[in-house]
Amino acid sequence: MSVITIPSRQTGSLSAVASIVHDLRNPLATIHGSAEMLAGAHLPQEQVQRIARNMYRASVHMRELLDEFFQRAGSTKYERRLTSIRELVDSAVDRITLAAEIQSVDIVQAVPDGVMTVLDRHRIHRVLMNLLVNALEAMPDGGTLHISAVSDRASVLIRVRDTGPGIAPEIRSRLFEPFATVGKANGLGMGLAFARQAVIDHGGDIGTESSDQGACFAIRLPRNQPASSPQARAKYAARSDSGNSSAE
Repeated sequence: MSVITIPSRQTGSLSAVASIVHDLRNPLATIHGSAEMLAGAHLPQEQVQRIARNMYRASVHMRELLDEFFQRAGSTKYERRLTSIRELVDSAVDRITLAAEIQSVDIVQAVPDGVMTVLDRHRIHRVLMNLLVNALEAMPDGGTLHISAVSDRASVLIRVRDTGPGIAPEIRSRLFEPFATVGKANGLGMGLAFARQAVIDHGGDIGTESSDQGACFAIRLPRNQPASSPQARAKYAARSDSGNSSAE
């Protein structure tokens, strides 16, 4: 029996394709749900316009994801620039506002102005989007979504907390592994794995907290240019391997 080995370059390409496919699911779901609302009810003009704007933003997001994929195909380089954490969070929250309203989920933000760090905006934006969408899925009957950020001279700590049922103990230890899901219908189990890798590539770490009051994901990112050596990346990977890093 012959064994076919996939070269590492092709493996990286497959990973990039899987990442884009996963991230396209969120805007597609937004467009699908919005279209169902428009087709199935007589809504006030103001609400129709809001839904239309949400569908437009979702389509723009899809185009950005596809543009990013084609620009980066065959390359491992990322574009990092000085970014406002407040603006980045606001942008991510804006994409889920309509869905939150429909689910009766209140969004509470505590992100100060003036917190800046160097990062790849697209990748960290996708990390935030994944965490926010997961939080909404944990609260189908309403709740509160908290997004906060604090910083010191060395790093920025971002927390995304929901008031859902929390993280089941049996999944917590492998939460950031590929194909690990928490029972979501049609879930690929790739979102948190991609999020973890993106944060590690920035020299940061990501972890979870869970209780009867819900789940909390914490991301710590360095405020300076992250080290890119293999040793540094291995260090941060080791810190996050268990999926239980406190990110504190």
